Amino acid sequence: MGDMVLEAVVGDVVERVISLAVDEIGLLLCVKGEVKKLRTVLTSIQAVLQDAEEKQVKERTVKVWLQELKQVAYDAEDVLDEIAYKKLKYEIINKASRWFSPSRLIVHVKMAHKIKAINGRLDVIEKNRNRFQLVQSNYNQSGSSGLGPMNTTCDRESTSRVKDYSNVFGRESETKAIIKKLINDDGSSSSTDHQSIAGNNMALPVVAIVGLGGLGKTTLAQLVYNNDAVKTHFQLKVWICVSTNFETTNLYFQILQQILQQINGNNSIAETSSKEVVLNELESKLKQQGTKKFLLALDDDWNEDQRKWEDFVLPLRNIVATGSRIIVTSRDSNVASIRGAQTVHVHQIQGLSEDSCWDIIKSQAFKKDEHEKASLVEIGKQISNKCKGVPLAAKVLGGLLQSKKEDREWKAVRDAEFWNLPSDGTNQILEILKFSYYNLPSALKPCFSYCAIFPKDYWISKALLIELWMAHGLLGAGEVMEDVGNTYFNILYSKSFFQEAEINEYKEVIRCKMHDLVNDLAQSICKFECQNFGESNTMKAVDFSKCRHPPVISPVIVKDLCKAMKIRTIFGWGSTSIEFDNGGTVGATKISTFFKFKLLRVLDLSGFRCSDFSSSSLGKLKHLRYLDLSKTSIKSLPKWVTRLYQLQTLKLINCYELEELPEDLTNLKKLRHLFIDDYEKWKKLAEAVGELLQLRTLPLFVVCKEDAGRGISVLKNLNNLRGSLEIHRLCLMKEVSLAKGPKLSDKGKLRELSLH
Repeated sequence: MGDMVLEAVVGDVVERVISLAVDEIGLLLCVKGEVKKLRTVLTSIQAVLQDAEEKQVKERTVKVWLQELKQVAYDAEDVLDEIAYKKLKYEIINKASRWFSPSRLIVHVKMAHKIKAINGRLDVIEKNRNRFQLVQSNYNQSGSSGLGPMNTTCDRESTSRVKDYSNVFGRESETKAIIKKLINDDGSSSSTDHQSIAGNNMALPVVAIVGLGGLGKTTLAQLVYNNDAVKTHFQLKVWICVSTNFETTNLYFQILQQILQQINGNNSIAETSSKEVVLNELESKLKQQGTKKFLLALDDDWNEDQRKWEDFVLPLRNIVATGSRIIVTSRDSNVASIRGAQTVHVHQIQGLSEDSCWDIIKSQAFKKDEHEKASLVEIGKQISNKCKGVPLAAKVLGGLLQSKKEDREWKAVRDAEFWNLPSDGTNQILEILKFSYYNLPSALKPCFSYCAIFPKDYWISKALLIELWMAHGLLGAGEVMEDVGNTYFNILYSKSFFQEAEINEYKEVIRCKMHDLVNDLAQSICKFECQNFGESNTMKAVDFSKCRHPPVISPVIVKDLCKAMKIRTIFGWGSTSIEFDNGGTVGATKISTFFKFKLLRVLDLSGFRCSDFSSSSLGKLKHLRYLDLSKTSIKSLPKWVTRLYQLQTLKLINCYELEELPEDLTNLKKLRHLFIDDYEKWKKLAEAVGELLQLRTLPLFVVCKEDAGRGISVLKNLNNLRGSLEIHRLCLMKEVSLAKGPKLSDKGKLRELSLH
């Protein structure tokens, strides 16, 4: 099922071809037939994609054919996007000149040749297609046909991972047993477990929760961690997601950050601090707390290296108070055993009962107070019996069933082929996840698979994710892209592709995670597009020609990165190691390396230690829609930014050395989200803002002395603003009547407005 995302990719290209002024472009370029052919062939191929995706599981030749088609579809999308950029450029720069004028003929001819080359490749693909006897699908009936009759609202309650566990079933007795092991100080031992860990002052005792992926180890640990009795017993608590990155200094740093937050209300400490500095500071803070017991939870621990564990835990044993404990969750029982047999209680998590699995499915599949149809209940219980006690399987299947109301639809899930596949527990869960993914509307498939760029245990901001989806054209091109993205996110969350949601005061999800196995699914779907760089054992297998979205926090070696010239995403590398051919780190003379990737849609350079972004080649990033220069030492925003005509999101947060903004920011007609937090920069920005009519996000507006006469009237036409807006220095306005100019009452989508 690795190529299911292809349907949406090709569908998007078809829609973009149709949206172009085909007749006018064709007439000027003398290739009207070529443009029509591109549309016709892609539409024809789109009709057989569902059958091809099913056959490629067993037929390798079909799989290869789909991969070739995907590459052509991406290339076609790039050509069409370049046309859109050039058209927009001429409209902005030459307002009196028509894009479809004879003077533009040379540009049009170049684009025509590119379209013709695409069609030549499609001819070969179309010819090969006939060998596979692919059957056309009725897209209006298909489960992968778009949103169709599916309910696009999110009925599932959005709950914080630390506040509400009302939808957790069947873990009461296990929770009590583990809590007893943590806080029971009578020194008694269980007849079935290792010696009691309570009262052992010579070590830092560990409780290990072990079991297959999807059984609910993290949830069980959270139930314990957030229990009132545990909160009372342990005055200091730290939760860390470890995964495969068991690095001692980083773990100490995270512990110190959370301790500082609990003690002082802030967690300020330099990330570049050495291990000794961090450990000394941690020791100082913990000793200041006297006899306060400390509970450390290490979630999803994969480390099997005894030496690494001892290097980490030995210093902690000397600085924590007596009675402190560690909780570890892991899929691997070996991880538990190396923690030391004398100090470890191993809890092998059990599968849920069939009744508990049904409770989970029911809570997902039916709305609150919805009548539970008897026939569906009967079928649902049969499905729950097949879950083998795995809560993740029950949650995902419940999410799948929530949009299905007919007996035949539930029976199709009950009788699905994947139940009969020989596999261990983990593989069967993956098959269930694949089945649920296959039943997603086609528009949501690329949105989910794009999340493969995020590592395991990564907190995914909903607002950021929607901005990234939008940058890649996954939300269409209408006025309500953000609303579409919000709907897509809610659907994926309601179907348990996202979990551990944190909510704001409006009961809206603000960030979430993916379960490890769900992350594995996303990785398997995008194994070519989201290939990891810098891992010596995998570099030989990397196909650089297909890589488009290298993962976040990927160890990057630039000499390898430069082989992947079709990259569309550079995101989240500010905190990782970037190695260059001659050694060293990112600097002013080397930042231009990243601007060789002409197909970039997303460029996140936040946190890079670089001050010179003046490379003129940046202006050639015609496809760029998302640019983040936050937390850099940039002193002057270069003029090339004003040539990024398709830019949708610009972030300049915590750019403390930024002194100058370029003229012509009004060229950014497509800009929807502008993040800037420094008053002084508004001297040049205030007037430009008034002409950025697409703006949705503008957290801050400052009245400047130089423009006090106009005051906030420049906001008059920005009626698409939403979220929150702070307006500062109103005292500089010369007339009270100027406050009426912007018609703030017309900005009904604003949720918060602060006047200072």
